[in-house]
Amino acid sequence: MARTNITEEDFKAHFSLADGLVNASQPIRFNSKKFDFYIKIIPQHRELIFIDCEFSEPILFCKGIPFVAEVQENDNQENLFNQVETNVFSKEVLFKECDFLKLIQFDDLNFNGKFRMHDCVLKEVSFRNTTFNDLADFWSTSFNNNLIFHKTNFNETVVFSMATFSENVLFTYTLFGGKAIFSKTKFNKGLDFSQAIISGELKLFDLQINYTDFVAPYVGIDDKVYQDYIDTTGKIPLVNKVHTFQVLKKAFEDIGNHSDSILMHREEKRALRALTKERLRVKDKSVNKGDKTILWLNRWSNHYRSDFRNGLWFTVGVTVVFGFLTLLFTEEFQRHFCWCCEFDKEYFIKGVKFLFNFLNPARRITYLDIFDLKFYGIAYLFDFLGRIAVGYGFYQTVQAFRKFK
Repeated sequence: MARTNITEEDFKAHFSLADGLVNASQPIRFNSKKFDFYIKIIPQHRELIFIDCEFSEPILFCKGIPFVAEVQENDNQENLFNQVETNVFSKEVLFKECDFLKLIQFDDLNFNGKFRMHDCVLKEVSFRNTTFNDLADFWSTSFNNNLIFHKTNFNETVVFSMATFSENVLFTYTLFGGKAIFSKTKFNKGLDFSQAIISGELKLFDLQINYTDFVAPYVGIDDKVYQDYIDTTGKIPLVNKVHTFQVLKKAFEDIGNHSDSILMHREEKRALRALTKERLRVKDKSVNKGDKTILWLNRWSNHYRSDFRNGLWFTVGVTVVFGFLTLLFTEEFQRHFCWCCEFDKEYFIKGVKFLFNFLNPARRITYLDIFDLKFYGIAYLFDFLGRIAVGYGFYQTVQAFRKFK
């Protein structure tokens, strides 16, 4: 249905109770309308329903003096205007298939009825200090700018199923008191759960996270910059990225989704590796180079338990490297190694046999006795290091295979 323009006077008329309260308990409904003027809505005791509407100017929900929906027999209409100012919307609020071209704001409000935004597109929205005491449902809604749920309280179920966040979304001091459902939710940039208060449950299914475009700057020890990022500008500090994936990993583990928890573990360690590098660069004493080495080994040995192919290639690589170094310090190798010699099939097969034997970390040390060792037996050192490296490669490969346990 084509959307038609509505005047500001007609819009206000929908909220008027001048006709003897005949419509005092009926929903305030708008279908297929275009609003090209600034809108201010105070608390209502009637349902608010907007379906297939377009808002080209800001829309502000704010506290005020509401009209009451029901009047007792002894009351008179004049008493309706003697109400106390409130920030409570007591009835359901519904937006369905609506487009918001500018800001819509719900700051410092309480919604005691169900709050639904279905299949909407929002350019900019603000939920600072907003409290939802009933269902909050953002099914299939698109948020096109950075969004900070700052001190937002979801006391009951909140639904972000099939929602799309085109930019960063931060749940800064957000309370999830009930179930928080993220099913097929798309995060095209970054997300931050590190500051969220999760006393309820995170229900996650098939999250679509753009890991490549999840950019998180290093803040360091500058607390003011850090606070400005998570409160105002919508940037996600690198340390928050690490903790966010820790939260997601734990949430997937709690619902028994081990494979996706491994993916969150991988992203957590990737972010931690970047954080460790930055802390070492600024000489932060809370980390050391050993941490960097451990993370580097985990990256290349099985991509943080997520890819067994890394483990296979790592094992083969360390076998060749340490096997060659072990052979290099033997008389046998010195006698038969040359650059321009003819191919010797017999010694090539012996070399392959040696490498396959090197793949066995439990091999006997006496196998080197026949090679006539040089340089004070340094080959034993590389044999020892090779056993450790190959054993580690096997272990990491097995760990990656267990991602679907």
